[in-house]
Formats: sequence, C-alpha cells, structure tokens
Amino acid sequence: MKSIQRTLLATSLLGCLVAQAGSETAATTEAPASPSTATGLLVGKFPGDTAWDRTWSAFTLYKDDSNPILQEFSLQGRLQVQSIYGESNDDSFNTSDYKDVSAANDENVWGNDIEARRARFGFKSKWFQNWKFEGQINVDNDGQDNSGNNTFYKDIYDLFITYAHSDALNISAGKTKVKFTREQEISSKEILTIERSLLSNTLFPGELTGAWVSGKGIQEHWLYELGVYGNEREREFSDFEGGAIVLGKIGYDYSSQSGLDSAVASLHYMHNSEPGYKTSEPDPDYSPGTSPSFKDSIALTNDITHGRFGLTTDIVYGMGDDDLGQSDVFGISLIPSYFIADGLQLVGRLQVATCEDPNDLRVPARYERLVKGDDERGNTYTSAYLGLNYYLYGHKLKLMNGVEYSTLGGGDYDGYTFMSGLRFSF
Repeated sequence: MKSIQRTLLATSLLGCLVAQAGSETAATTEAPASPSTATGLLVGKFPGDTAWDRTWSAFTLYKDDSNPILQEFSLQGRLQVQSIYGESNDDSFNTSDYKDVSAANDENVWGNDIEARRARFGFKSKWFQNWKFEGQINVDNDGQDNSGNNTFYKDIYDLFITYAHSDALNISAGKTKVKFTREQEISSKEILTIERSLLSNTLFPGELTGAWVSGKGIQEHWLYELGVYGNEREREFSDFEGGAIVLGKIGYDYSSQSGLDSAVASLHYMHNSEPGYKTSEPDPDYSPGTSPSFKDSIALTNDITHGRFGLTTDIVYGMGDDDLGQSDVFGISLIPSYFIADGLQLVGRLQVATCEDPNDLRVPARYERLVKGDDERGNTYTSAYLGLNYYLYGHKLKLMNGVEYSTLGGGDYDGYTFMSGLRFSF
C-alpha cells in the first residue's frame, strides 16, 4: 500500500516538475516565436469568463497543448454530503440510524445528521499528446485507519493509463469503475437523482482491475467498448483469482437524424464467470463487496436531451446463478428531467423491478433496510422519485433534494424517503 501511495505522489511531483520546467523554459527563451499559451496554477494564469470559471481553473496546475511532453496536469476530486429521513409502516428512520448500522457507517457520518456519501481526491494528466494517466483514492473521512494510524487513504477508487490514438480507438489498463447500465455510465458527479436505481446497483460489479478498449464516431454514429476485468473487489488491484467480468457495449448516436441535441442508444452485455465471489483475505481497513449473483446481464439504454428536456432509459435483465439460489431479474428505469428555470431542474424517476422467486429482490441498503421489523425481501419493487436540483456552478456545485416513494411486493416495505444533498467536484 505504501508503495502505491509513493507512486501516486511521485507521479504528481513529476507532473509539477515537468510543468514548471516548461514554464521556465518559455520564460527564459530570448526570442519566443509567440506568447506562452500555458495556463494553470503553476504559471499563475486562470482562464475563464466568470469568477466561477477562474476559481475552478485553479485546480488545473498546468495546461499547454503545445508542450510536447506534458499537455495537462490537473487535480480532481469530489465531496458529496447528504441527509435523509424516511417512514414505512409506522416506523421512521434517519441518517443517525444509518450511522448506527456499522463502524464503517459511523465513520462516514458527521455528527448524527450528515453523511459523507463520497469523498475522493486524485489527479488527471495528458502526456506526449496521446497518453492519459489518472487516478483517485477514496478518502478516509476520520483521518485514521482501524489501527489508529493517521491517514487519509482508504483505498484506490481508480488508477489507469490510456493510449488515445483517436476518438475511434482508446486502449486502457488499470483499475476502473465497470460501468454496466446507463445510470452507472453517468458519473456520480452528474447523476440527477441522489441515489441510483435498485437494479443498477444490484448488477454493478464494482471497481475492478483489467484492460479495455473503446471508441466513438465510427462511420460518424457508432460507438463501442470491450473490457475484461478480474472479478475481485480489492483495496488496490485484483489478483485475478476470482474469475473474470467481460463487458461489451455497442451504441449508436442518432442525434443528427432525430434533430435532438443528443441521442444515443446502446446495448450492454456483461458476463461473470464466478458470480458471488468475495475475497477470503480480510483487511481491517477495507470491506470488499461481493460480486453480483448473476452469470449474464443485458441492458438496453437510451439517453436523449433537447433544450431543457432530458430522458434516460434503462431496460435491464439479469440471469441469476442457480447455484447461489438467485433467480432472473428484470427491470426498467425512466429518468425524465426538465429545467423549469435557469439553474433549476425538475427530475423524476420511475423504476420497476421484478424477479421469478418470491424473495430474490431486496430493498436498497440506502436507505430502506433501516426500517425495523419489515420483511425487506420480495419479488416486485416499484418506486417513484421526484426531485429538484439547483445548480450554482453546473454539476461542479449543486444542491439536490428529492423524495422517493417505494413499495415491495411480497415483502413489507411501503414508505417514502426524503433526501437532501450537496455535490461539489473539480
């Protein structure tokens, strides 16, 4: 772990040194052909039309497309906090109840009412025109590991390198989030609902180590992705002992034919060679998730925007593993949105999920499992979400509020959850 942290630090220092050397060379050249185009914190130039633009540009340490070695080195990160309250069948729950579930939850709740949902920090860089290197860690919110050592490092969220030959061909390797379904493709910095839908999370394989190739603009309209990943959810990188995840996608951009601002339909297929895998080597500072209990999963997605209106659609089918007692699941999620005023967006979501066996769907851990005494397993889950987002500086700084009503057929849950959050990213 220490070697990985040192590697990340060395990369950051190298980027800063190369950027500084580039700016000093430009400054000491006797007869420059043209003024330096470099911007960023290290050269003291902050581009942008507004104060918001110039403030956020400070997270770019150096940027100069004409530098033959380093074109960009920027910091990236996010802090997302939220608070909730819900009721079901005469029982209520709130953020403090979530805090009491486990020591990990307790660490992520400030006081009793504010959950630090995500805290990440890292960098992104571009080298030699075609190479990209970036990564982020999940930050330890209380600044200590379980042994009492001071650290802000919890685990590697992602760390990968990309050779970007062209828009049509990008080759990458490292650790990354495996993005199955359109909801998972959209970064948590930009999702319109406070939490993703049930099946999107149920089928999500996690942040895994592997290699993938992707591209867009094939014959103007087509896009694709193909990746192979180790199935283990690890604190750093997979050791490739738990089988493999294979994810393939093919999509079509039909915005020009439809006259919409953007319109992309895609088909996702994911194969899991070892469903239900979980590492047998415990780490006191990391709780690995379990691989989804589905051998094969298919998603048909569609995402459109036009003017103030947007609509994201996921139709999902997961083929359960009989050996794990998991039946097939099917669901649909619809997320319409509309800007009712500049910076003020109304968001809705309707999701329906069903399965073959009576108890193979479970209500979300955030936050409906907090209800005491309810049967949290059933065969049909239905929910409706209504939210209002206020954008202070686009997705980089926004307030989100929403209420979701959910019911579980075959189980006891029937209630609503109020959610409110702040999203900050750079």
